[in-house]
Amino acid sequence: MDSSYWRMERWRLVLVLFLAMGGGLLSGQWFASLALVLAGYVGWLLFKLHELLGWLEQGASAKSLPDCNGIWERIVFHVQSLQRKNAKRKKAMSRLLKRSQSIVSALPYAAVLLNDDHEIDWANKAAKHYLNIDNRKDRGFRIENLLRIPELYTLLKKQSKDEIEVVYPPTSGRYLAIRLVTIKKGPQLLIARDVSERVHLQETRRNFIANASHELRTPLTVVSGYLEMLQSDEALPEHLQPAVRAAAGQASQMQQIIEELMTLSRLESSMPAPADQSLVDMPALLETECLPVAARLAGDTHSLHADIDPALKIRGVPSEIISVCNNLVGNAIRHTPAGTSVTIEWKRVAQGRACLAVRDDGDGIAAQHLPHLTERFYRVDNSRSRKTGGTGLGLAIVDHIMRRHGGRLLIESEVGKGSVFSACFPLDEPSTQV
Repeated sequence: MDSSYWRMERWRLVLVLFLAMGGGLLSGQWFASLALVLAGYVGWLLFKLHELLGWLEQGASAKSLPDCNGIWERIVFHVQSLQRKNAKRKKAMSRLLKRSQSIVSALPYAAVLLNDDHEIDWANKAAKHYLNIDNRKDRGFRIENLLRIPELYTLLKKQSKDEIEVVYPPTSGRYLAIRLVTIKKGPQLLIARDVSERVHLQETRRNFIANASHELRTPLTVVSGYLEMLQSDEALPEHLQPAVRAAAGQASQMQQIIEELMTLSRLESSMPAPADQSLVDMPALLETECLPVAARLAGDTHSLHADIDPALKIRGVPSEIISVCNNLVGNAIRHTPAGTSVTIEWKRVAQGRACLAVRDDGDGIAAQHLPHLTERFYRVDNSRSRKTGGTGLGLAIVDHIMRRHGGRLLIESEVGKGSVFSACFPLDEPSTQV
């Protein structure tokens, strides 16, 4: 704080003491003189406080500033400074609110702002289309009185963050996904989006995948190529970039599903054993093909270990054995939490077999799921598998490859203790040693 204001107050105190001493010298009543002067000073301070209070109660207008100096002038200055800051903050918040409303209004999803009593405070234009809620006419009404949806009542009652899917209007055949988002433990934002296409796609997914063929792969390859061109095009508008990236990701995922389905079809049509088996240097193959892929997948989230017999070789198809390793390692990394470890073992075991074992110390798999893991599209946790990019076909491919090679896929797992996936090949003793 500027010392000039305190200097003024010190001079006032000096003047009070001077008057008290002067009165004491003239009257000889030192204490009475001091008390009288101090009472006058306190009275003046109370008067200035009264002026300041009155000015604040009248709105602290700049047109009615109280007559003041010293520390009182400093207080008035700070009050006015806070007023200016608050005015700027209000303007900024008003602009931000208008901008936020404009952004939410432009969303293709229905958005309805609810207060603590589930009354409508605001709704965007899409809410009229999807939920028949008008921002002007329906403001202040409880959402339950406008939307007769039992699942929504439960969602509001439990304050759940889950997403519900309902048919609304009931006779429209349109599926809506509805979710509640709490805003700092106060208002809630109800978001509804049309998921009819997704529901219908889920219903026809099996039929679609069963009919996937070269005719589907060829146009998908063209689409992926154009999406890659769009992604690398610097002239692509910024608002289209997320959509293009999302489309490219979906195209890549679809290509993976189609490729794996075609692989399964090829494996099934060429059972039992491949005719072009050759001696496979497994240690070298693991070192050059499997471990680099495993390291890339593990990244910084999983620790990777390897225990490989450097002299153990088998007969088989190298490309298919690489697929076995990559699928097992990919599953182990994708379906275990970050911070866990994955171990790749290649060893000779009893009964004349050589096993490629992928061991993890993740959450493990419940016993009832183990017999079904090699079925097409079987997932222990559907939501987690989709998030991690799994197709549900990897273990089915591994199982087919192992049967083509006369081997077996063995799965051991216990909840809380991790899992071991072992691809065990038969050993031809004379030809596996060098």
